[in-house]
Order: sequence, then C-alpha cells, then structure tokens
Amino acid sequence: MKVGFLSVERTTVDVREAKIAMFDSGHTADAFLTVGAEEIDRAVTYLRTFCDAIVIDGNTAAFYDTYKDTLSSRPEHFELDGKLHSVVREVTPEFLTERFLPLVNKKTKKRYATIVFKTYRKSESELRILLKDYLTKKSKVQIGFFPDFMECEVHARCLTSMAQEDMTAVSQKLDKILGGFTYAYERISLEECVSQMLREEGLKLKIAESFTGGAIGAALTKLPGASEFLMEDVVTYSVASKNKRLGVPLEVIAEKGAVSGDTAYNMAYGLMSSGDCDIAIATTGNAGPSSQNGTVGLCYIALGLTWQKRVGVFKYLFDGDRECNIASGVKNALLLVYSGILDCKKQARLQAQQQPPQQPAVNPTAVPATPDNFDNF
Repeated sequence: MKVGFLSVERTTVDVREAKIAMFDSGHTADAFLTVGAEEIDRAVTYLRTFCDAIVIDGNTAAFYDTYKDTLSSRPEHFELDGKLHSVVREVTPEFLTERFLPLVNKKTKKRYATIVFKTYRKSESELRILLKDYLTKKSKVQIGFFPDFMECEVHARCLTSMAQEDMTAVSQKLDKILGGFTYAYERISLEECVSQMLREEGLKLKIAESFTGGAIGAALTKLPGASEFLMEDVVTYSVASKNKRLGVPLEVIAEKGAVSGDTAYNMAYGLMSSGDCDIAIATTGNAGPSSQNGTVGLCYIALGLTWQKRVGVFKYLFDGDRECNIASGVKNALLLVYSGILDCKKQARLQAQQQPPQQPAVNPTAVPATPDNFDNF
C-alpha cells in the first residue's frame, strides 16, 4: 500500500525511519508534506489521489477543525472513501509499528520477513550495482536502500511464504556480496556495535582527541557499559597538552605540524606507552571553519594495536562544515576501531588453530617513537 504523511504546521516524522518501517511491512512511503492549517483540505485531497493511507501529525486540532462537519468525533483512526486516515500528534516508531501498521496490514494478505545489512564505505549507487540482479521486477527479493551519512542500511524483503531453504539461500548469497563491508546484521548503530564487540572480546580502549574534541568518547559513553572497555578519553587540543599528556615530541610538532600523520602517530603511541590498553585511537586535524592549521577538513587518525606492536595512520580530507567534518572523523575513527577488533578476533582464531607457545606480553616501547613509514591495515 502507498502511504502519505501530512504534517500540519510542524513535523514529527523521521522520514528515514518511516520509509524503513513501511518497506519492512511491504508498503511504501510515497509522500511527506508539511502545510499550514489553511492548506489542510487541499493537501489531504491531493494525497488521496494516489495514497491508500494517510498519517496526519503536528497540529491535529487544526485538522479536526477542518473536518468537523465530516467527523462526528475526533477518532485516531478512521476510513473515508476507502482510505485509512490516522491522526496523531507525534509519529513515533511505536505508533507506526504498534498502532498504524497493524491496521494497514489488515488490508493485505502478504507478510514479509526482512534481512538487515548495516553497510559502510559503500555508496547507495555502488550497492545498487552490486545487487543489480535483485533489483529486477522478476526478483523474489525486494531490496531497500536507506543511506545515513557514511553508512547505508540495506534491507532485503522476502515473503514469509517463501520456503525456509530458499530464504536461507538468499541470505547466504546476499552475505557473500555484502559481508565484506557489513558491520552488523541488526538495526544497531556503529557505536553500539563497537561497544558490544569491545565488551565481548574483553578489549581495553584508549582515545586521544584533537580534531574530534571528545566526540568519539561521547558517542561511546552515551551507551551503558562503556566503563567495561574505555580506559580513558583525553582531549589534547593544544600543542602543550599533546606534549605533556601524551609525550608527543615538540620537535615533531615543530617540524611536521600539529596537523600531521607524525603527530597523530605519536598521540596513539603515547596512549599505548603505559601498556594498559589493547587499542588506541587518536585524531588530529583542522575541522574548520578557518584554515590556520592546514587545509579545512584535513584529518589524521592513528590506530594502535598493541598485539601487533604497531600504529597505523590514516589521512582523510572531509568537505563539510565543522560539525559535519567532526562527525566524519568520529565515524571513521569508530570504523578503524571496528577493524582493529576484527583483527584481534582473526588473530585469536589463528592462535587457536595453530596452538602456538605462550606469547610474552607486548612491550609498547617496541613501537618506534617516530615512524619512517605509516603502516596501513
């Protein structure tokens, strides 16, 4: 069914979440309008020309006043000329899944199961190319793409009447295509995924932030259980703090600059030098809006893995405003931590298979203070 969303004076609709909820249930979100009170009747008339159901939110009193001669009361749900209308002040996920969709689903016999892939570092257009065989009208699987900043959530929808073995085969084929850049198979955020994995693997994390200004730590500590894996998050914004707190040599900053791969490297190394963390992540750069410390959007992120006795430095150039650049830095830093956790799990599997002799504890001093070349993972 085609669903339209009409907001009166103010909108409470999360467009992306509404599209996902409709897709997963076999429907489509075909229009999102925001109008003033005087435009309600015209907007409803327009939506009813192509929508099977309409959700009205915002100033619901104005909506009921517009139709006081048609409606004898103020019902939350009603049908008019065969069209379902649902009126609510705020469109929440609970309203959609628990109150609206059950009514819409009664009008169709089809039911769907959905497979979720939380993908990263692939654009929607790139994903469409990879999944082109599933985007034809003959495909028994419908694919929905829901981009969000640097990620794209891919939903694969199948009829519940599909045989279980066929559904399993579809899931395996899709995972073969998307698995290499999927960080989760459920609707959780990247920070939730990283936090969960750090706890499960018993890994300890340290963070040093300049470019991101504490935003990485904020993303992780807004979730419960961060104390199980987060050792510290220091915001070393000034040259003095980078030197005194992390031991970044002043000559490195003088020669290479505070915004440099060498500085990021030494920030991560400074975190690792105490020997009480498994993963270290450090950021430095220029988020904007001015360009006093190098190109706006230039960012270096260093990832240190103590079991590998090395630090990798990664260079980025973001092209947004200050807020967007910082968000990009946070996202990329979390993705690097995620890659580090995967490396740890891989090493654990190899050790279990080979059963090597007990390895000595990692000595952080084995990592050189100033790199000649930066390792990439």
